[in-house]
Amino acid sequence: MVTRTPTQDAWAIAAAVPDPEVPVLTIEDLGVLRAVEVEGSRVRVDITPTYSGCPAMDTIRDDVLLALTAAGYDEVEVRLVLSPRGPRTG
Repeated sequence: MVTRTPTQDAWAIAAAVPDPEVPVLTIEDLGVLRAVEVEGSRVRVDITPTYSGCPAMDTIRDDVLLALTAAGYDEVEVRLVLSPRGPRTG
């Protein structure tokens, strides 16, 4: 049996959020999900738009916030990170 870390669990929840414009793809599929950090019941998620001015970022932020809150995280912060676009962590 494989045991996941709290960060891996939170990543999986955020990664499953569908893109609001192309719902057959997730934000992970599109590379929007960049980083997830967990400290107790607090989680911070970094997202990056696929292009500057992407109109879906507010909806994506809200959907990630709702998904993680529904999963029991008490404090969720979703940050829009524009630069630098480094490697994903999760």
